[in-house]
Amino acid sequence: MEYQPGVCNIGPAQQRRRLLLGIASLLLAVALVAAVVAVGWPRWALLLSVFPLYGAAMGYFQYRERFCVGFAGIGVFDVGDGTNQVLDEAALAADRKRAIRLNAKSLAAGVVGAVVIYGVAVVGL
Repeated sequence: MEYQPGVCNIGPAQQRRRLLLGIASLLLAVALVAAVVAVGWPRWALLLSVFPLYGAAMGYFQYRERFCVGFAGIGVFDVGDGTNQVLDEAALAADRKRAIRLNAKSLAAGVVGAVVIYGVAVVGL
């Protein structure tokens, strides 16, 4: 695997870490929704699921797209041979542009998920 600015900045080991983060965040979202329903908290509390759902989406998208937002932010990459610094300014700019898009996509997925959960709760509970 090879580093490609704005396309790929993590290898298989780093991808697995992002996937596990996404799964853990999804489980946290499920636990939050279950707690709100079980304890009888106000329905608006379901909207707080946006945070773990954002984390779940971020983990999944980083895994699928082989791109780490955090690495882009600090200007590094790790495609399997250890962490290396991104030295080229154009490559760094491409990475950061991709990171912004990936972050926006993850936030949108988290918001949509939270709104769907809230809507189902309002209609179904």
